[in-house]
Amino acid sequence: MARLLPTLLVLALLGCTAGAFAVTEGLKLQKSPIGRTVVGKVVAPDSSDHRTVPIRFVLRKVDRLTVEIVNGSGNVVRVLAQDEAAARGRQSFPWDGRDDSGRVVPDGNYRPRVHLAHERRTIALPNSIRMDATPPLVQLVSIVPRIFSPDGDFRRERVRIRYRTSEKAEAVLYVDGERRTTVRRYLRAGKLDWGSRGLKAGPHRLRLRALDLATNLGPPSRALTVFVRYLDLRPHLLRVKTGKRFSFRVDTDAKNYAVHFGRLHARRAGRFLYLRAPAPGRYNLRVAANGHVAHALVVVTR
Repeated sequence: MARLLPTLLVLALLGCTAGAFAVTEGLKLQKSPIGRTVVGKVVAPDSSDHRTVPIRFVLRKVDRLTVEIVNGSGNVVRVLAQDEAAARGRQSFPWDGRDDSGRVVPDGNYRPRVHLAHERRTIALPNSIRMDATPPLVQLVSIVPRIFSPDGDFRRERVRIRYRTSEKAEAVLYVDGERRTTVRRYLRAGKLDWGSRGLKAGPHRLRLRALDLATNLGPPSRALTVFVRYLDLRPHLLRVKTGKRFSFRVDTDAKNYAVHFGRLHARRAGRFLYLRAPAPGRYNLRVAANGHVAHALVVVTR
């Protein structure tokens, strides 16, 4: 009998192990009481596209649900449903990234957790939600050149804007307060070439804002001023005696320009335009290049 006891003990242990294995395998074959879960990846309460995050699943049997949001430490930060009766079928519990007091929760990863009263089960959904409520910052590093002329002659057509951001983000350009264009790449440092045909001549204030992956739009950068200059004459008024030579400064990126002054109709080039004063009178000097015209008044006396 003493010899049989170890053998009987081993057989008993094997039987218990086999029974536990069978129960475990049986549980694996049972369907989960919820299925087809859909959980959004990002929530950002102040963003444009991720103000709420979807949490959806299909309930296979009638039950009473408690749906909670827990942080990385397992602490409950928001109760979306508290022991609510639920019919079988699709359930939806969107979350806005706030706790039960209405405050935005800290940045980090969160998970939805579902408790089923009838099933006496608590299921933590495997999908994590990233909370991103911190807007990105952008620094406008430089703009070159500060004077340009987008007139189609391929000379100083655009300005190059260099920037840096606090995280990977798109750069959004604002000109005189209006949104103009966006760099459609998420970068920490980048450049933007900008120029638009038909821009009004004169000063324009440029700023940048950063848009991150969670569509948080950061505050505007410092403003830098650029000048659009197509064609300009200096001075705008000149008094000269008849027969004397005089000059005007011509500011343009064009290789040459048309000059109309009294009986003179010619093409000239260079930064300075030299002319001789005709008979006494008032004359309109007209200079044209690339579809733009500048005027100056010349008063000729004896």
